[in-house]
Amino acid sequence: MLILVGVVFHLESFRWPTEVLWLKYLLLLVFLATVLGGLGYMPIRLKADGEKVTVSRLFGALEIPLSEVISVGPISKSDIDGSIRTFGSGGFFGYLGRFRNKTLGRYTMYATELKHLVLVRTRQKKYLFSCTRPEEFVAYVRARLKQ
Repeated sequence: MLILVGVVFHLESFRWPTEVLWLKYLLLLVFLATVLGGLGYMPIRLKADGEKVTVSRLFGALEIPLSEVISVGPISKSDIDGSIRTFGSGGFFGYLGRFRNKTLGRYTMYATELKHLVLVRTRQKKYLFSCTRPEEFVAYVRARLKQ
């Protein structure tokens, strides 16, 4: 973040020739979009109720109906080692977006850290979330799946 802010200050202080002023504004726009996108999709809260698993974000919530959930369980960081980010952020405001590796295949991750990870499998997708109390979360969702 400090590097990005430093780049913005450098762009502002640099004397741009009139012919390439568009480049300055394009770079500032890319910077702004990067910061807003990261903030907007950063996971704020993970919760589950009797109907759905919800990840709260600034740009709306991701909701996964429990009727679509096949399984839920804790997963270790070693299970995602070697993952390739196909679209998203690998640490800037969290680990967000689409990833792929040999163990899990394709998955979508919304995590603020790579500890205490929970894997939620649906019929179409795999989701990986960070959770402060993964054992409680998994037990709660599994109990709702059996009902």
